[in-house]
Amino acid sequence: MTGFTIFFFSGFLLANSILLCASFIPLFIYLIGLFISPLEVHTEKTGLPRSAKLGEIVEIKISGKVSGGPGTVIICDLIPEPFHLVEGSNYKVVSKEFKMRQRKEKSFSFSYKMRCTKCGNYRMWLGLEKRHILGLIRTRISVEETGQLSVFPISPGIRKIKLPVSTTKKTYPNQSIARIGPFSTDFREIRNYFPGDSFKTINWKASAKAAGRGELYPLVNEYEREGKRAMWLFLDANPDLRIGTSLENTLEYGIRTACAISYYFLSKGYSLGMYIYNHRGKVFHFDTGKKQFVKFADALLSLNTPKAGLQVFCNEGFSEAIEQTWKYLLAYSPGIVVITHVTQNNWADLLSGLRKTLIYKRRKRRPNVFVINILPYSIIPKVHPWEIFAARMLDVASRSFSNRLRNWGVTVFDWDPKGENIELLLLNTLQVR
Repeated sequence: MTGFTIFFFSGFLLANSILLCASFIPLFIYLIGLFISPLEVHTEKTGLPRSAKLGEIVEIKISGKVSGGPGTVIICDLIPEPFHLVEGSNYKVVSKEFKMRQRKEKSFSFSYKMRCTKCGNYRMWLGLEKRHILGLIRTRISVEETGQLSVFPISPGIRKIKLPVSTTKKTYPNQSIARIGPFSTDFREIRNYFPGDSFKTINWKASAKAAGRGELYPLVNEYEREGKRAMWLFLDANPDLRIGTSLENTLEYGIRTACAISYYFLSKGYSLGMYIYNHRGKVFHFDTGKKQFVKFADALLSLNTPKAGLQVFCNEGFSEAIEQTWKYLLAYSPGIVVITHVTQNNWADLLSGLRKTLIYKRRKRRPNVFVINILPYSIIPKVHPWEIFAARMLDVASRSFSNRLRNWGVTVFDWDPKGENIELLLLNTLQVR
């Protein structure tokens, strides 16, 4: 309509009959375009699994039909940023020619393969762009979610974890009995209600009497427990510890180690709890079985969401994490596993938190406490010889802080992901002073 208006008024003002006649050409084309129906696209994606392993190659197939008038459709299946396109193309252009029967459909299909190079939860999107053959209708762009893909880390084959014999009177066999597990019928005490306690254990009569005295918190019956030992896992999710590349860094290896250790203990029947500090501060209460591992896996995979760590980051530190979970450490006396990277910035806070665990150990049976210090300096790409020298110096500095922690009776494993096997590392028995 714009071309018709310009030519018509130009011819009218200039009294030019040629321009007046030419003005009807764009008007005629516009009227023809009104009778051309817009494009309609129906797509179907197959081959997208709900979960995959790190490094696995996934093949995705996309098919569909284009109906309506002539035009062009651009289909683009969006791949998550860290993934690699291995084979094929995730981009397709489909042109629908002019037919006497405009409703005749045109089929299309294409496929590609991508490699899952980073663990995490990812949303898969499919983008469509519809273009009219004459450009009379505004280009329509739409993006729709087609599914979710969870990439799990490849857990190392940890068959046994041998803890230091000097931190407990017993060794650590798989059949060792402890106070965590199923409730027995032996009554122990009445105590205040803690978040996570079952409502079935609430003593309503004692709670009513306590309410008459002005105590607003309910009371619960606690029974003696039987079963296997309990473990508590601390994972440092500080974004400052993402030393390395976007695909291999300290946090990435920390997540893999946390998944492997949690899977090992839960598969052996242990009761396991977890706290991810320098993050949202969510507490995962003690539980057993596959359901507990699924909770852990969902929480750990969410740490690798793009910019998620920067959005929810809170610098609470390990010392504050101990204060948030003190009631579990004091009541259940679990073994404690800390996964972090020891540096000059967090060494003092780590030592302060370990001192608090030693206080709890004196009050109850002394649990096993050991720290996995991930050394990421072999992951960093190095070009200049000075960079290699600087990486070695930082590695030596981190190991020196580990030695200081060992003086406090804490077992520290210095792990180089590129040069050492985590399974062989955990099998070593270290003598604690």
